[in-house]
Amino acid sequence: LLTTVTTLAGLSTLMLEQSFQARFLIPMAISLVFGLLSSSVLTLLALPAAIVVIDDIKRGLWRLWTGRPRPDSVRTATAAAEGFRS
Repeated sequence: LLTTVTTLAGLSTLMLEQSFQARFLIPMAISLVFGLLSSSVLTLLALPAAIVVIDDIKRGLWRLWTGRPRPDSVRTATAAAEGFRS
């Protein structure tokens, strides 16, 4: 997140530049800024949300298939560890 913010801040000065030499670089800066912004939003917000939705779908399908809730990995690991101790 910090790298994206600093890159966006650095490129924003190039996008706002009015000199003749900068006019050739402004389209590149605009495409980089919006590419970074969209990929950051997808990575930080959309991907975790999609993972949670897919897990909910898996839990629902497991419940439909077996008729009981899917065991959590923590409970399964704890039960396995207790089984090894006894």
